[in-house]
Amino acid sequence: MYDDQMDIAFAGMKADSGADRVESFPVGADTLAFGVVAGTDGNGLLVAGPGTKLRGITVHSHAVKNDTYVKTECASVMTRGLIWARVTAAGAVTKDGAVKFAADGTVADAGANTLANAVFRSDKISTTFYGDIALVELHNPFSETDTVAP
Repeated sequence: MYDDQMDIAFAGMKADSGADRVESFPVGADTLAFGVVAGTDGNGLLVAGPGTKLRGITVHSHAVKNDTYVKTECASVMTRGLIWARVTAAGAVTKDGAVKFAADGTVADAGANTLANAVFRSDKISTTFYGDIALVELHNPFSETDTVAP
């Protein structure tokens, strides 16, 4: 069964077929949502939020059950390109503005952490199945010297 009006996008969806960079990491959390900012912990396992080393935004996979990665699965993380990210509950988004994120990896204009290499490329968009999402452009991949800005 299909709706006659589909959502514009979904969390973790690549926005175009342009040049991008996606890396893979083993998941350390019990569950990890698509379309959230993620980092690796001290053991190199992927977790929501900055972790000890910021990595990027988790990419949606049709091969994963229940629309979430689980512990020990291999997760795809976009480090450069355009991707749709989950917006923090009641969070605001300003097109072309700086991307900040909460401990759970959701993005908004305000947040405890700044995604230094990113800007919003859309306003907040409400979807049927993924709640609020926004288009994020990640610039250059993170380097070993990148840190999370407060």
